[in-house]
Amino acid sequence: MRMLLPLRLVLVAASLLLATTTANIHLHLHSDSAKHFAISERQQAIAGIEASLLSLLGFAKRPKPQGQAYVPESLKKLFVKQNTIGMADIAKPGIHARSANTVRSFSHVESEVDHKFQSPNRFRLSFDLSSIPSGEKLQAAELSLSRVPILNEDDSNSKLGRILIYDILRPGARGHSAPLLRLIDSKPLNTRKNGTISVDVHPAVERWIKDPKNNHGLLVHVRGTKQEHVRLRRNANERNDTWVVNRPMLFTYTDDGRYKMSSASQIMDRRARRAALRKNRRKDGRENCRRHPLYVDFADVGWNDWIVAPPGYDAFYCHGDCPFPLADHLNSTNHAIVQNLVYSTKPSMVPKACCVPTALSSISMLYLDEENKVVLKNYQDMSVLGCGCR
Repeated sequence: MRMLLPLRLVLVAASLLLATTTANIHLHLHSDSAKHFAISERQQAIAGIEASLLSLLGFAKRPKPQGQAYVPESLKKLFVKQNTIGMADIAKPGIHARSANTVRSFSHVESEVDHKFQSPNRFRLSFDLSSIPSGEKLQAAELSLSRVPILNEDDSNSKLGRILIYDILRPGARGHSAPLLRLIDSKPLNTRKNGTISVDVHPAVERWIKDPKNNHGLLVHVRGTKQEHVRLRRNANERNDTWVVNRPMLFTYTDDGRYKMSSASQIMDRRARRAALRKNRRKDGRENCRRHPLYVDFADVGWNDWIVAPPGYDAFYCHGDCPFPLADHLNSTNHAIVQNLVYSTKPSMVPKACCVPTALSSISMLYLDEENKVVLKNYQDMSVLGCGCR
């Protein structure tokens, strides 16, 4: 399985840690065996393990973000949900993300053009999407906008408004030509409500990715009120910590092509295995093939400056004997049963069946990229759910 090699590397790190306690940077992993290495060999091994883990997570090198970044509340909630369901595919109501496993957040890039818009209900939003890898496929994109309720209007006035989102195909030139716009989404608004509103901007973002030079941003127009209802721009005296919570955010949902989309049967099988683990978990000290604890702590390798959450995760590993005859609870295949049968009569012909992961689940990670943009990414086959003799 894909995870066998990374997990073996992690187990080597555990052995290194148990051998010496002199180094400050290490992988904080728990395993049952240890080997002694010289300090130079130990440092080289740790560097190799770090490189292997970065490769496993899809990074060519370690991200080094500058300073802290605000994590949108919607990404925090999605992170918790994804870790609960244990799927690599993004599952968010209202978004048809298909096989997407990565969510990136983008805020408006301020420029001199902003000052040309005087009305609080008409504004151009610009987003720099250069940090999206060329190999990722866009599956969905949404613009999230916060609102402030308008409660002081006369009851006789309509409280209904409408927001219109345009893709700017060609910017206008004052005194020469009007901008060329394409309407991509429109939604009704209740101006007395303050809930966040999300609009579909997939067509615009897809065009920008294909043709970055013609990314002229989005024109947002709010109709039905003269007062500010949708937060499009920062107020003159607004504090930064207040604005980062209320500013417009663009979210892209992409598929990096590393994993296959889970089928309904696979999802149900994972849920059944998790339920069985909770039901049958026990500590009887047997050395037969079973799952053992293995915790990977990101802080101990100095990754906590760019990995926002989780601080670490339970990877687990499989270890134990596959005795003859193989019992049902050892989750073995017919091939493993036959192999152990042959091994019991002619040990020199074939090796004994091995204890390996038979079911793996996904984990979600929130991290900062090189440009301090917040990314939510799901990684498949990162945590062992079940072990068996194969």
